[in-house]
Amino acid sequence: MEYPYDVNSKDSILEYGRLLLGKSLRDLHPQAIEYSTGKGRMGQSVEKYHFEYTPNSESEPDFAEAGIELKCTPLKENADGSMVSKERLVLNIIDYVSEAQSSFENSSFWHKNKLILLMFYLHETGVDVVDLIFKIVRLWDFPEIDKKIIRDDWNKLHEKMINGHAHEISEGDTLYLGACTKGSKAGAEMRQQFIKDAPHAQQRAYSFKSKYLNTIILDSLLHSEMYKDVFISDKQRKKIQDEANKMSSLVKSLDEFKEEETFEQLVERKFAPYYGKNIYEIESLTCSPIPNKAKSISNNVVHAILGVKTPKIREFENANLQQKTIRLEPNGTLKESMSFSQINYKGIVCEQEWEDSVWYETITQRFLFIVFRKSADGDDKKAVFEKIFFWTMPRKDIEMAQEFWKDIKTKIQEDDYSNFWKLADHKIFHVRPKARDSSDKVETPSGRLEKKKAYWLNADYILSIVDANCKRI
Repeated sequence: MEYPYDVNSKDSILEYGRLLLGKSLRDLHPQAIEYSTGKGRMGQSVEKYHFEYTPNSESEPDFAEAGIELKCTPLKENADGSMVSKERLVLNIIDYVSEAQSSFENSSFWHKNKLILLMFYLHETGVDVVDLIFKIVRLWDFPEIDKKIIRDDWNKLHEKMINGHAHEISEGDTLYLGACTKGSKAGAEMRQQFIKDAPHAQQRAYSFKSKYLNTIILDSLLHSEMYKDVFISDKQRKKIQDEANKMSSLVKSLDEFKEEETFEQLVERKFAPYYGKNIYEIESLTCSPIPNKAKSISNNVVHAILGVKTPKIREFENANLQQKTIRLEPNGTLKESMSFSQINYKGIVCEQEWEDSVWYETITQRFLFIVFRKSADGDDKKAVFEKIFFWTMPRKDIEMAQEFWKDIKTKIQEDDYSNFWKLADHKIFHVRPKARDSSDKVETPSGRLEKKKAYWLNADYILSIVDANCKRI
């Protein structure tokens, strides 16, 4: 069959894809209709009508001769006109049996996704996918540091597959490369594991986290040939560059890694020399002034130790790593529970599936805990830096988090804002106010105003995590 592009040429495929920049699929192909239903319908429609081929087997890249996988993924527009990824990018489904027997280089993930043609389109509610406008089209060939971190992520998932623990995989296990549930309903599609006696595991697919896509979007907007009709004014171009300048990489070269060292182990190694020292001492050792501001002092310590001068660390941003500071009392106890986002009363009642909820996304992320011990005299800069550690919420606690979410939804639907789980209930999680003052209220689904409240993790639960992870050698 003759194609309107060279199937063996990466450049030809890319340039043909870029014909859609600033246009919808129907603009170029009036006969186009949605090829299928479901989340993959845009990609399959582009394959059929623009690239003129029938979607191929799951195991091969879409453009097999050139080794390119095609992925169409939605953007959403923020109030200020900026654009970010609307969702994670779902890749190929994982066969736990065959993948367990693979190395990274011959894995289904790397074989299929080592080079991706990314086509970002602007999502609009109620608009047919063939009428949505493409804003960014580019090839994505993974930078070496990204590939290293993705390999580390794959190895973590691979270890669980080998040991018959695929049913325990969590999206918080990894940094860039996730393994999201895949199917019409969680638990509906189950798959056999490599260890035959292991329980069947929920079907999952490899995926890239939405924050990783955001850095790809930001990079794309620095190159005019990759986008169309996005941030077109001089002021907006300056804003893009300023945003890029706020972020720098922690790791500049693969030479910084010791043999077999993961990214997380490298981070832990950088922090280790400062354990047991107070902030005055860290300030002196790093030659970096650390302002005594309660809300930012922990973050300033992190940046001083890591030698990062920009407000954001690229690898942490890519992974959507949640930095949480824990301030132990001088005697090692913990008084403060840990707060998270405010509960969107109207939003949560519209969340149909647990896996699509804001709270699920929050507690299944990878966490970086930064632990200090307060000074008895109250001087914040005399606080001792105890340790940092990475953490993922265990599966059994995520199951309780689901019950917590269900209870909140039910209470809001009943217009009951007085009987959420409380700290005294000792259920790991609780709800309590997180507002400027008693007048800081928001509208509820019933139309009345209610004080803003948030999700919280109980202090005793946090302390148990610290005790399990802060035994310094």
